[in-house]
Amino acid sequence: MSTPPVQPTYGKYLLIWIWLIALLVAGTFISYLPLSKSGIVLLILAVALAKTALVVLFYMHMKFERLPLWVVAIFPFFLIGLAVLLVFSSHLFA
Repeated sequence: MSTPPVQPTYGKYLLIWIWLIALLVAGTFISYLPLSKSGIVLLILAVALAKTALVVLFYMHMKFERLPLWVVAIFPFFLIGLAVLLVFSSHLFA
């Protein structure tokens, strides 16, 4: 019999919240860097992906869930990607 995973403590939630605030500030200051627009967009998207991962893993408790719930949670993103590919397919494969 396995033991259930330990849920995060309030201190862990506070630490994640501080990381989210730091990533928010980093995303804001990235826009002022002397980079190309595509470089800035890629960096801001990377920061947004990190924030999304923190929220999904800890605040939505997905870190402690099993695979079937992960499949249910990720499947809509596959559908969105497929829809975007279909919409822009004339531009991508022209």
